[in-house]
Amino acid sequence: MAMDFDWLEKSIAKRKLTTDERAALECVQATTYTVGQTIMAQGQPGGTLYLLRSGKASVEDNQNGNRMHLADVVEGECFGALTFLNGEPAMAEVLAQQNCEVYSLAHDDFSGLMRDQQDIAYAIFTHMLEHQAHVIKSMREALLPVLWKLKKKAEGLPLFVKLFPLFFIIAYILAFFYISYKDFSY
Repeated sequence: MAMDFDWLEKSIAKRKLTTDERAALECVQATTYTVGQTIMAQGQPGGTLYLLRSGKASVEDNQNGNRMHLADVVEGECFGALTFLNGEPAMAEVLAQQNCEVYSLAHDDFSGLMRDQQDIAYAIFTHMLEHQAHVIKSMREALLPVLWKLKKKAEGLPLFVKLFPLFFIIAYILAFFYISYKDFSY
């Protein structure tokens, strides 16, 4: 399957690509996935950035057979950014919820783009960072009400419950010094 350069220019580069840039982007793999297929498996080796060209996918955590939906990925969004950057195994699984067309870029190929085609490498990296900023903002917005509720509950706790950790730390330090003093007294 061929890459849709018109879409890439509009969605990622935000400008017309040169002939050399188009040639350099031949390293990007275009793959079609059907509903239910795994696009990225949890635990698979890292080092690949994925860009959803079309369709919808689900990001899920699958620990010991317990599956938890974490997020949806829609057209134009990327995933696998953390494993792309650090090379660690994927921490989640991505499944096609609809038929999906996915572009994938290996870290080594991205390094070649950075060396030979800095402008398009910069555009890809910027797109990835903008997406990550959006994810962080969404997480903040989702967690903020929970944090406010916890803060309100903590304010209502009795004083002895709030001070108990402090007393525990002081007792631990005193026990440490007592044991140290006891070991050195002859």
